[in-house]
Amino acid sequence: MSREIVNLTCAELPGTEKVPGPEGTDLWTAAHEPFARVGEQVEVREDGRWAEVPTSDLQVLRTRIVAAYETLRASLPPEVQPTLDRTSG
Repeated sequence: MSREIVNLTCAELPGTEKVPGPEGTDLWTAAHEPFARVGEQVEVREDGRWAEVPTSDLQVLRTRIVAAYETLRASLPPEVQPTLDRTSG
Protein backbone atom coordinates (compact mmCIF):
# COMPACT_ATOMS: atom_id res chain seq x y z
CA MET A 1 0.00 0.00 0.00
CA SER A 2 1.22 3.44 -0.70
CA ARG A 3 -0.08 6.63 0.76
CA GLU A 4 -0.22 8.02 -2.77
CA ILE A 5 -2.68 5.32 -3.91
CA VAL A 6 -5.02 6.05 -1.01
CA ASN A 7 -4.75 9.79 -1.57
CA LEU A 8 -5.46 9.39 -5.29
CA THR A 9 -8.51 7.23 -4.54
CA CYS A 10 -9.90 9.82 -2.14
CA ALA A 11 -9.08 12.72 -4.45
CA GLU A 12 -11.15 11.15 -7.26
CA LEU A 13 -14.33 11.44 -5.20
CA PRO A 14 -16.43 14.57 -5.82
CA GLY A 15 -16.14 17.36 -3.28
CA THR A 16 -13.34 15.86 -1.21
CA GLU A 17 -10.58 17.77 0.49
CA LYS A 18 -7.35 16.62 2.11
CA VAL A 19 -6.49 18.36 5.36
CA PRO A 20 -3.74 17.74 7.89
CA GLY A 21 -4.85 15.17 10.44
CA PRO A 22 -3.50 14.21 13.84
CA GLU A 23 0.04 12.83 14.15
CA GLY A 24 1.01 13.50 10.54
CA THR A 25 -1.94 11.76 8.93
CA ASP A 26 -3.80 12.88 5.84
CA LEU A 27 -7.46 13.39 6.71
CA TRP A 28 -9.98 13.25 3.87
CA THR A 29 -13.24 15.14 4.23
CA ALA A 30 -16.42 15.88 2.30
CA ALA A 31 -18.39 18.94 3.40
CA HIS A 32 -15.84 19.28 6.23
CA GLU A 33 -16.76 15.85 7.64
CA PRO A 34 -14.02 13.19 7.76
CA PHE A 35 -14.44 9.85 6.02
CA ALA A 36 -10.87 8.52 5.66
CA ARG A 37 -7.43 9.03 7.07
CA VAL A 38 -4.08 7.65 6.07
CA GLY A 39 -0.78 7.52 7.89
CA GLU A 40 1.00 4.36 8.92
CA GLN A 41 -2.37 2.65 8.48
CA VAL A 42 -5.56 3.40 6.59
CA GLU A 43 -8.80 4.02 8.46
CA VAL A 44 -12.32 4.85 7.33
CA ARG A 45 -15.36 6.06 9.25
CA GLU A 46 -17.80 3.21 9.81
CA ASP A 47 -20.72 3.38 12.22
CA GLY A 48 -19.44 6.65 13.65
CA ARG A 49 -15.95 5.42 14.53
CA TRP A 50 -12.63 4.79 12.83
CA ALA A 51 -12.06 1.29 11.45
CA GLU A 52 -8.73 0.07 10.14
CA VAL A 53 -8.71 -1.18 6.56
CA PRO A 54 -6.32 -3.93 5.47
CA THR A 55 -4.10 -2.66 2.69
CA SER A 56 -3.05 -5.98 1.17
CA ASP A 57 -5.95 -6.01 -1.33
CA LEU A 58 -6.26 -2.76 -3.26
CA GLN A 59 -9.79 -3.54 -4.49
CA VAL A 60 -11.03 -4.07 -0.92
CA LEU A 61 -9.24 -0.89 0.14
CA ARG A 62 -10.87 1.14 -2.63
CA THR A 63 -14.28 -0.39 -1.94
CA ARG A 64 -14.13 0.50 1.77
CA ILE A 65 -12.97 4.07 1.06
CA VAL A 66 -15.75 4.64 -1.48
CA ALA A 67 -18.33 3.07 0.87
CA ALA A 68 -17.26 5.41 3.70
CA TYR A 69 -17.55 8.40 1.36
CA GLU A 70 -20.96 7.33 0.05
CA THR A 71 -22.27 6.77 3.60
CA LEU A 72 -21.09 10.23 4.63
CA ARG A 73 -22.52 11.83 1.51
CA ALA A 74 -25.91 10.18 2.05
CA SER A 75 -25.99 11.48 5.63
CA LEU A 76 -25.53 15.10 4.54
CA PRO A 77 -28.53 17.41 4.25
CA PRO A 78 -30.18 17.17 0.80
CA GLU A 79 -29.24 20.74 -0.06
CA VAL A 80 -25.53 20.04 0.62
CA GLN A 81 -25.21 16.84 -1.40
CA PRO A 82 -25.38 18.48 -4.87
CA THR A 83 -22.71 21.01 -3.90
CA LEU A 84 -20.15 18.20 -3.70
CA ASP A 85 -20.55 17.62 -7.43
CA ARG A 86 -19.56 21.23 -8.13
CA THR A 87 -16.25 21.03 -6.29
CA SER A 88 -13.20 19.11 -7.36
CA GLY A 89 -11.46 16.51 -5.27
